[in-house]
Amino acid sequence: MEEPRSSPRGKMAGEEQQSKRSATMTMTRRREMETQHLEKVSGAISAINAAKHVDDVIVPLHSVAVLLFPVDSQSISGLMSDRHKDQLTKANIPQADERHELGQVFYQGTPFPALARLLLFDVASNWLPCFTLSAQKHVYDAFFVQGLTYEVVQSVVPCLSHNGGDGHDANAVKSNAERILELCLVQNEGVSKMAREFNFYHKGEDFPSPLHKPTWSRVAQLLASIPDKARLGAPKSLSSHSFFKQSVVQLLTAAEDNIENCDESTFSCKTDADGALQFCGDLFARISRRGSADLLASEIVARILRFVRTNLSGNKESVSKDAFMREKNSRFWSLLMELIKDSYAVERLTEVILHQLASEHASNVEAYWILWVLFNRSFAEQAFIRFLFLEKFILWKVLPLCCLKWILQFSVLQCPPDVGTVTKSEKRSTMLDAVQRLTLVWAKREFVQSAPIEQQSYITAAIGLILETMSKEELDSTKDVMRSILEGADWRALQI
Repeated sequence: MEEPRSSPRGKMAGEEQQSKRSATMTMTRRREMETQHLEKVSGAISAINAAKHVDDVIVPLHSVAVLLFPVDSQSISGLMSDRHKDQLTKANIPQADERHELGQVFYQGTPFPALARLLLFDVASNWLPCFTLSAQKHVYDAFFVQGLTYEVVQSVVPCLSHNGGDGHDANAVKSNAERILELCLVQNEGVSKMAREFNFYHKGEDFPSPLHKPTWSRVAQLLASIPDKARLGAPKSLSSHSFFKQSVVQLLTAAEDNIENCDESTFSCKTDADGALQFCGDLFARISRRGSADLLASEIVARILRFVRTNLSGNKESVSKDAFMREKNSRFWSLLMELIKDSYAVERLTEVILHQLASEHASNVEAYWILWVLFNRSFAEQAFIRFLFLEKFILWKVLPLCCLKWILQFSVLQCPPDVGTVTKSEKRSTMLDAVQRLTLVWAKREFVQSAPIEQQSYITAAIGLILETMSKEELDSTKDVMRSILEGADWRALQI
């Protein structure tokens, strides 16, 4: 007799039940491992609290370290007594696969914060100066260098504000925290490592639940606060200029290296962008707010200018928007700017980018495509970005003339400068609205009497740049423009 076939729905239900059982087993296994870690850490804390000699501190730390990463036990046992050496050799060393699993549970659970507090306060205050360099490297620094950097930052940065009220040596705690941050974030490029961690765990891989905005936002806030919290005698690499520059370079390099590995979904939805890009956007906003937008703009301009020039040099004819949109680099830069959510930071960064392009002597074509790559999506979707380009950068601020040309080309004419005059604007209504708005402001008596000469000259130039692109028919269709120009000229004549 033929056995009945299972329906597709029944098969899917069975697979779902199997997946749930597997997840339950995984969670059970993780809880067991976390409990074991806590017991091990608790034993180490008790042993260190009762320690009479530095070797009594190193041995329990070694017993925890070997569970998480390779340790050169021989290099730290040189000056130890035979009793302590014997304890090192008896330490239980797991296999590589088990060690990886143990490490994940240790850093993602409660054991690491518990041990980190002991290391950063008790050991740093009382014992660390007695460690040999080898012991410090393998059973102290390794807990921070080898661990998950975003967890390390959350444990270490608060130590920079320690006031010593709990009996620990405040100077020892702070100087050690500065040393660890320089070691992890600068020497070992921990900022880029952290971005990779956010990308990995945002997807929920090898972790029971994915990381969400509160985690990377909190870490970005802590990172951005390091230069302010570091003492005057702290390593120079933790100063705002040096630290922020290092952070920006690390993040942009890591992001660019990963572009080709990204699928289309990475760039299509900013609300579900990977954790690394979300983290970049959050940190870049904070860096700009803290007065270092010039550092960020310098790195962005150097990289995107190189990208645009490469694309333009490979095309003898005019490059189309579709051609740029097919490039993953274009979609990456556009998404990155969208993920900088702070409006003040976006405004400040955009203004500095324009100045940077001017200092780099970018051509009109290069500047247009750079602005288009950075802002094409946000200009279409966000009212603030349209307000920034169509109002603030034209009516409120005074920028170099070349920047004004680029702003008008991107936001008003909305086409590359090398496009023929017949098809020069895809959206003529935007151009007509802009010139009407500008001439109305320019013609007002209050503006003529009170606005600085530089501001009046700037808006006059904007009106002239738009008018020279308009045909006679278009000028005739905007009677208000000519009326405003004549009115403004009359008011200026009266001022002479």
